[in-house]
Amino acid sequence: MHGKGVVFVTGDRLGDGVAALLREAGCQVLRGPRPQPPALTEFPPEAWPQWFGETDVIVVSPRDRCPRQVMLAAPRLRAIVSAVIGVDTIDMQAANELGLVVGHGAMPENYLGVAEATVMLIAALLLDLHGKEALLRTQAPRPAQLRARMVRGKTIGLIGLGRTARGVVERLAGWQVRLQAYDPYVSPAQAPAGVALVDLPTLLRTSDVVSVHVTLTEETYHLLGEAELRLMRPDAYLINTARGAVIDEQALYRALRERRLAGAALDVFEVEPLPPESPLRQLDNVILTPHIVGHSQELMAAIPRVAAENVLRVLRGEPPLYLKNPEVLPAWRQRLARLAS
Repeated sequence: MHGKGVVFVTGDRLGDGVAALLREAGCQVLRGPRPQPPALTEFPPEAWPQWFGETDVIVVSPRDRCPRQVMLAAPRLRAIVSAVIGVDTIDMQAANELGLVVGHGAMPENYLGVAEATVMLIAALLLDLHGKEALLRTQAPRPAQLRARMVRGKTIGLIGLGRTARGVVERLAGWQVRLQAYDPYVSPAQAPAGVALVDLPTLLRTSDVVSVHVTLTEETYHLLGEAELRLMRPDAYLINTARGAVIDEQALYRALRERRLAGAALDVFEVEPLPPESPLRQLDNVILTPHIVGHSQELMAAIPRVAAENVLRVLRGEPPLYLKNPEVLPAWRQRLARLAS
């Protein structure tokens, strides 16, 4: 092992700080190619021996695809680390089957930043911040009847009840709202106090604001399609700060254009960055942000530190600080033992 280990680090700018910290720690760092959005980076097979032949840990960004073939091309591989919280572009099934731990950026600065942003968007939608700002920018007269409604007394529906959604629940304490959630993997005993668990149709029919907080899987792909969106009331709002493909984007566009929904706030899209020709850009009842709505200076400072710490722990034979697949730990320790022998 070179120094403390050989680490392949994404060529994305997210990897720049990670690479610097790992070099300071004595690691040999190999850098990948710079991404060319919107396409994901595919590591060419001819470069695999150079990049992965002696690599102990692979660090990727959301712009890098890490399939089974890349993992198999790295015979000394101990772990894969995502610089951010998402692991969408990592073949998790392959990692589990190969006994590889996957570290990620599930630090509070990440999920609590999204929770703060979600509460901001709930208030912005209901209080019509977008419309009120447009009045001033276009020098329009004050309307005879406001579209804005108070957050107080409204029903907020959360799809998914993981860390981010629980952060939203905590931050809405004192707002005098009704909270309900749909998460088939959470029992009533596991739900936060004050949150009613309901089925998805009930949540969609009865919520003033629906906020999406699930990871993208085969199960959640287009979880909200044409039929589900038609269950929502025409005065309801939809927020998605999770993953774009959880919602059928074309169905959502039609619902917004036809005013079957009052509005939406979207930070994530099926294709990122959002194409210039996307019809969503032409709507006046949607808030659009480029997948950074919860990002902050604190998060940007934490990403390289946490990713480097995840890597260094693995090189010491310890699980990552933030581990996506804890169920693989027994197989991972067996893999480390084989590599050591």
